[in-house]
Parts: sequence; C-alpha cells; structure tokens
Amino acid sequence: MQARNQKSSWNPAYPPQLSPEEYEKQVVAWLKASGGILEKFEVQHLRHLSGPGGDYEFDAVSEFTLFKGARIIVLVECKRYSQPVERDHVMTLWAKLQDVKAHKAMMFATCGFQSGALEYATNYGIATIAFVEGKFLYETRAAVPTPEPPAWAKVPKFAGIFMRHENGSVSCTSIDMEHTDVISEWLNS
Repeated sequence: MQARNQKSSWNPAYPPQLSPEEYEKQVVAWLKASGGILEKFEVQHLRHLSGPGGDYEFDAVSEFTLFKGARIIVLVECKRYSQPVERDHVMTLWAKLQDVKAHKAMMFATCGFQSGALEYATNYGIATIAFVEGKFLYETRAAVPTPEPPAWAKVPKFAGIFMRHENGSVSCTSIDMEHTDVISEWLNS
C-alpha cells in the first residue's frame, strides 16, 4: 500500500512511478471524461499560449462554451515533484492565468500540496488534484495490512484526489476514469 506523508496525511509519501507522458495522458483522459455535459468541450495536450509576459507551454489546455457561446479557457499544469507543491507554484499558475487571460486553472501534483498551497488555490478558484497510485485510496481494517488491494476491489492503476482547503481543514474527493464528477462540477462552476 502507498504510504501517506507524515507531515500532511492527505498527501502520498512518495510519487507514483510513471513516465511524464503517461502522467499527462492520464490527466488528459480524466479531463476528456469529465467534459461530457459541456458544450464544445475539447482538451489539447501540450499547448502554447502567449500573454504580455511571454509564451508559456501548458501540459494541457481545455476549452468549452457556457451559456450558448461564452468561451472558457482552462489551463492545466502537471507537477512531478518528490515533495508537496508549495504555494509559490500555485501563485505562479495564477499569474500565468492572468497573463494569458484564461478563466480557470488546474494543477495536478504527484506528491500533493502543502496546506498553504491548498488555501491559496481554494481562495483563487484553482483546482488542486494529487495524482496517486490507485492503491493509495484502498484502506482496510485487516489485522495484517495487505501489500496490494485484492482484485475484487477493482482499484484503478492511477487515481486523483481533488483537494480543497475548507474551514481550516482539507477535504478530498477521489477521481478515476469512472468518477470524474468532481472535475465536471468544478469546470461548470
């Protein structure tokens, strides 16, 4: 079972083992699965956008329309760190969002987020999702911990944990290919 970070139990202790391409493609797949109810929804992997501050490459950019024509642009960053993301990285994403005149931003991270980063992201409407091995979500009350979830548990290879800082604590909602509702709700808000 994947260990939890001792300083922030909502985060994994170490990142999942996967290539950058596999990571970004999984994130894009979750985004595509979540956009079903949105009008003219599309996701592009590795897209450049420019603003007065320069040219930026984003791991993904999603676009859709609301209210029969209002175009919404969502920036997506995928961070592969060995420690939880700090507030400065979320602030940088917010600055890029402002510079390219996008509307929303999401940050995925392989080791989760520090509480200050979550608080900042929640205050500015940035979605924060920890990218974990699916077994991170599996818990049991067995007398002897099992190293791997049993096959009947149908644990996905990878999962996301949508995190928000609310009332002084961290709330978490899991994401996998069959459960992307929290992303859909966030995109539609």
